[in-house]
Amino acid sequence: MIRTLRLLFLSRALREKLLLLGFIAIALMWWGSVFAKRAVLFNRERRMTTARLNEQTKWIRDRGAIEEKAQKAASSFDPARTLNANQLAAAVEQLANQAGLRANASSLELTTTPSGQFAVHALRYRISGADWEKLSKFYESLQHRAPYMAIDSFTLSAAPNNPSQLTVELRVVSVEIIR
Repeated sequence: MIRTLRLLFLSRALREKLLLLGFIAIALMWWGSVFAKRAVLFNRERRMTTARLNEQTKWIRDRGAIEEKAQKAASSFDPARTLNANQLAAAVEQLANQAGLRANASSLELTTTPSGQFAVHALRYRISGADWEKLSKFYESLQHRAPYMAIDSFTLSAAPNNPSQLTVELRVVSVEIIR
């Protein structure tokens, strides 16, 4: 078979030989570029998978220490003072009312994430058109409820037409010990 192809190739004119070699070169370059792209993607996936496996191995290896720290953290909490989702929403609403932000405040979203012996509740809360004194009073009252309530994220912006009117969007988180 190779002899036949060789004879067929050698019996052609020079320009046909060059044209055939050009087509073969283009096909090889095309195949090489596709192969290189696949090799790069494969190598990237291999590195990411290796990193994920190393991280999982670390978590599995440190499982005892992590469980010990979780038990220690759970023992420092007073289960009677932890808040469920409804209590979190009511407590944030009450603190906003006490700070004088009743008309300006609204709850946006309440989510619960179970996590072993804990449940983590998160409340997105928005306060619009408030002044600095009331907001700082609200913030300080939230800080006094730590570690049972905490601010996870906080965004403060001023109204474009009145910089003294502030808008705050925050995410308040509480931890509940599941009994």
